[in-house]
Amino acid sequence: MKSISRIDISRSLKISRPTTTAYISELIEDGLIKEVGKSDSTSSGGKRAVLLQFNSRAGYIIGAMIGVKSIRIALTDLSSNIIDMVKIPTEEWLGPNSVIDKLFKNIKKIIEKHKVGKEIIGIGIGATGLIDSKEGLVIFSPNLTGWQNIKLKDIIEKEISLPVFIENECRVRAIAEKKYGLAKNISNFVSFVVGIGVGTGVFINDNLVVGKKGMAGEVGHIITNLAGNRRCHCGNIGCLETLCSTNSLLEDVKIDIKKSGKSADYNISKLEIEDLYKLYKNGDRIVTKNVEKNAEYVGIGISNTIKMFNPELVIIHGAVIRFGENYLEKIKESVSRNTFPRVKENYNIKFSEMGENVGIVGAVSIVFDNIFNIDNSDNFNRYFIKKIVS
Repeated sequence: MKSISRIDISRSLKISRPTTTAYISELIEDGLIKEVGKSDSTSSGGKRAVLLQFNSRAGYIIGAMIGVKSIRIALTDLSSNIIDMVKIPTEEWLGPNSVIDKLFKNIKKIIEKHKVGKEIIGIGIGATGLIDSKEGLVIFSPNLTGWQNIKLKDIIEKEISLPVFIENECRVRAIAEKKYGLAKNISNFVSFVVGIGVGTGVFINDNLVVGKKGMAGEVGHIITNLAGNRRCHCGNIGCLETLCSTNSLLEDVKIDIKKSGKSADYNISKLEIEDLYKLYKNGDRIVTKNVEKNAEYVGIGISNTIKMFNPELVIIHGAVIRFGENYLEKIKESVSRNTFPRVKENYNIKFSEMGENVGIVGAVSIVFDNIFNIDNSDNFNRYFIKKIVS
């Protein structure tokens, strides 16, 4: 973590040194900043400046990701470093009340385990589906049973008495990339997520694109296949998600295996997406054919995204990353064929390097950014009142 002197802060913010010193003293008293030594001496032999550093352990944040198959809940410090995490099955078919109850129980468990209740500044949650982050509302989640107009923020705040921030899972991934990942120094980029669902998180001119009610970036539900016969979880037929999600890939592989008459060889009744990674790596003909078809469809989706947003970088997230570099090359070939063939451009497309907890990192980042945003005085004051009372 970088350190900085009071004089450098004064110059950067263009405020007087006495004012800077007064503010820094308050932040040190609150434990948010700490002194960490002195700078090297100047060439002229001047006085060495005292260096300051943000204190990541001045408080803690709870981050959660509600996925179709699993829920991840983590305790992190203020710099999004994960201290502890639990992963539990979603069992989404049981409905929202069951999932929310699991959230309650496991958030409370992790707080009690580490005895940090008074130091938690807030809870950030990434969830699949259409999310109105301003209202803290899950409008509709196509892949979670019964999730429609769920006031998730209000429900959790009432139960746990902490500020709660809700955002779409694809957007929290993009937030994490912007803050800590490949997009740290990039103003215009897209996080393209391919898993059970397909979606994007988009930054334009350093701003997250959300839309009026959180519907921006739902590329997985762009109608791509007018001749299709698969009904998407959203209710439409022909969505991109029905062509290139991991569920669709697995279904396509099983159909071809049945046609080949080799169902017993593949133990088709127990075949899962994890099995396809190994089969693809080993060059299995049926799996390779379908994985490369999947890459073609993903490339079409990215091509459409490039035409809409013209990003500097596209970062691929999700389960498909495990198919490796050959799969990525097939995606790039598809993008080149389907974007503007006459415009020879080397589109910048990469796999995310942040690992499977990228969503957690993004979820806790939205808590930090909201709490310490001085323009958001309501949340800022709630935090400091809590510190004084405790």
